[in-house]
Amino acid sequence: MSRIATLITCHNRKDKTLACLAALFQNILPEGYALDVYLVDDGSTDGTAHEVHEAFPQVNIIQGNGELYWNRGMHKAWQVAAQSHDYDYYLWLNDDTLLNANGYDLLFSTIDTSGHSEVIVVGSVCDPVTGRFTYGGSRHVGGPLRPFLCEYVIPNGQAQALDVFNGNVVLIPDVVARKVGNLDPVFQHAMGDTDYSMRARKLGVSLLITGDYVGSCSINNTTNTHLDWSLPFYLRLKLLFSRKGLPIRSWFVMCRRHGGWLWPIHFVWGYVKIIVV
Repeated sequence: MSRIATLITCHNRKDKTLACLAALFQNILPEGYALDVYLVDDGSTDGTAHEVHEAFPQVNIIQGNGELYWNRGMHKAWQVAAQSHDYDYYLWLNDDTLLNANGYDLLFSTIDTSGHSEVIVVGSVCDPVTGRFTYGGSRHVGGPLRPFLCEYVIPNGQAQALDVFNGNVVLIPDVVARKVGNLDPVFQHAMGDTDYSMRARKLGVSLLITGDYVGSCSINNTTNTHLDWSLPFYLRLKLLFSRKGLPIRSWFVMCRRHGGWLWPIHFVWGYVKIIVV
């Protein structure tokens, strides 16, 4: 029996979290697989933990203090899962993502037919209304001088190679997890998935995207973020350096680790292009 640990983190969006779990448990697992779920409730005040426990008592709920955000919440979920059992696979799942009924089949069939001994499979997701691509994986298009310039890979019916992925739906075999390790908690909210994919590629791990969409997820709203040009400049600047923006230490590590010898330029340009472009 192969065991899967599904890792989720959430904060104060109870209805989305419950819908995500409902879709997850409605999925039909391939024969010979068993599923455990680890949910980090990062200090929710809307009753998320209570309602999840009532509706899905099989979920392992891990309490956060409200300071973990996505990356550190997922790091904690993975840490607890790995210490609890020896799992064969780890599945990252955003709590605003709804898996299709055939989501697991697509993910595991991609692994089975990949021909790679060490592979991460990423599931693309689309907008639930328009059916258009929202999150999944990307390829580098900028060459060695622009290591962070990527374009999305749209599902075309066949598995395709990637360089970078979003963390909405990501299936990682244990052999890869042992090689690459956990998400790096130096990243507060975003960038942890980008860093993980780049670290994996440097270690020779193949990244593949499923041939079709595995689920749905609306694109993040930029209202009241540093990308919202209707806000006053001082407020955009404050949001830019906040945890959900481009915090200095996280961006510094990303550029230093993956930006090549031009990393200082990438570091500065990351802020300039948001502030003035």
